[in-house]
Amino acid sequence: MGAVVDIFAFVRTRRQTRGEQPLARFTRLVSDLPEQPQGEAGMVRWQAEGVAGRHGESLLRLRAQAQPVVMCQRCLVPFVWPVDVDTLLQPVADEARLEGDAESDGSGDDGEEDEPEKILGSSRFDLLEQVEDELILSIPYAPRHDVCPDASAAGAGDEQEAPAAKRPSPFAVLAKLKK
Repeated sequence: MGAVVDIFAFVRTRRQTRGEQPLARFTRLVSDLPEQPQGEAGMVRWQAEGVAGRHGESLLRLRAQAQPVVMCQRCLVPFVWPVDVDTLLQPVADEARLEGDAESDGSGDDGEEDEPEKILGSSRFDLLEQVEDELILSIPYAPRHDVCPDASAAGAGDEQEAPAAKRPSPFAVLAKLKK
């Protein structure tokens, strides 16, 4: 997709890079979303830099900002879901180290929020794929407005649920047939 680097050299030498890409270029991200805006509103701004961790380890700090349009799962109206990602990642050389580290710290719920997530690094690491992964993780599975814009539609949904509780049970009809 784009910015391919040797991730180990990138973080070790504390390099930096940044860029802008249209949301539409992140095909995995937008595949199930409504049509995305064009121009300035439809841009993803990202930055990647190598940084030193608390224990001197080489880490990747990845930042991304975007405003993808998502579909409210309550009222089915599209709306903008602002995303602002700022995460620390630790590239590891192989899957054994990736899996071994995950097993050594138990379930991963040891209470240390600021520990970087381990990712599988390579000499041909695509930064934009990682940006896309982080954006995907930032959008909820079922996004919803805090308050849906059409209050009458939200109220109508509540009214539809109330009569459902008053309807006779479908099993009551079966009970009559049994007699």
